[in-house]
Formats: sequence, structure tokens, C-alpha cells
Amino acid sequence: MFKNNLILYICFFIFLPFNILLAQEQEKNDCRYAQVELGEKKHIALVRTETEMVDNFTTLEKGRVVDFSMVNSRGIVVLNIEVYKDAKNPLTPICIGSGASFTLKLQNGESVVLPQVGKRLCGFDLASAQEGFNNIKNRGSFLITEDKFESLKNSELISGSLKSADFDLYLVFNTDLFDDVNKKVNYPSSYFQRNLECVVNPTIIVQE
Repeated sequence: MFKNNLILYICFFIFLPFNILLAQEQEKNDCRYAQVELGEKKHIALVRTETEMVDNFTTLEKGRVVDFSMVNSRGIVVLNIEVYKDAKNPLTPICIGSGASFTLKLQNGESVVLPQVGKRLCGFDLASAQEGFNNIKNRGSFLITEDKFESLKNSELISGSLKSADFDLYLVFNTDLFDDVNKKVNYPSSYFQRNLECVVNPTIIVQE
């Protein structure tokens, strides 16, 4: 009996480092892109990340989903925010344009302010799959300048606050969040830690 237990202990310690390394490999984020465009000389002109749900709040009367995606277009990095709302009461789409900003509070105590960039984006009505409900989609785009990269990559998120002329949005970033549409778990608080490097330095192999 003692001999069998000893063998089990030896096997456990032999395979323990391998299991730790395997877990570490699984924690690494793979860079996945929804869109890639190449320039004339086969350089990467544009990359767009897949859309990721970062907030989901639902009651019997109303609901809200917030999605993030990022784009790098010839070195200009932009965070796109999409806010879906549904409610039994009428909903009015809004426009997000010049003067709007999105402020991110980080766990290390820093606050990072992203200004609105690009054209003014207006929301629009969506057809509702549930009778008696109204749906809208609001959108905004915010510039991530190079001086913000390190802060966003080195600390998890606590909260975000979008301010515009006629629309305010506040959300808290959870450590994990179940996306019931795509049937997967997302990790909102580490969104930039997992995705920003993929956008700033795209890892794409271009075959000649």
C-alpha cells in the first residue's frame, strides 16, 4: 500500500510543473480579428477586433448590453462602443459626437480619458424579437492615443463613464461575465490587457 501511494506522489510531482505550464499557456489570449485589410505593399493597413460583450443588465421591464471592439487604421487606434437597450417604454436613439468622452477608472487608481473621434454617430431603432418591447442601438468611437497604451495594458478596469451632450452611460467592469448570446464567458475587467496589444501590434502572418 505504501509503495502504491509513493508512486502516486512521485507521478503527481512529475506532472505538476507540466500542468502549471499548460494552465499558463491557456491563459494567454489569442489575437482574433473580425476584419483585416492589407495595403499595396502587403503591410497591415487596418485590423478590427471581434466584438465583445462587457456589460449586461436585464430586468423584466428593460435591459442593456454594452459591446466593445477596437480598430487600428494606419496607426490610429479607436475604441468602438455599442449600447443596446430594450424596454417596454418608448426609447429614443441618441447621437454621440464632438465633445463626448469616455473615462476609464483603473484598479491602480489612474483615470484614462478617451475623447470622441471621427464622425458623429447616431443610434437607430432595431426590430424587437419580443412583443411589446422597443430596441435601440447607440454607438460611439473614442481615440486611444499612444500615451494611454501602457496604463490600459498594465491595470484592470473598475468602471467606465461615457459623457455626451444628451447621453450618459456608467458601467462597472466585472471580472467575468456570461455572454448568453454566444454561450461563452467574457472577462470585461481585463479587456485592454487581453486585446490592446493585439491591436497596437497585430500578430498576422501574411503569405507571399
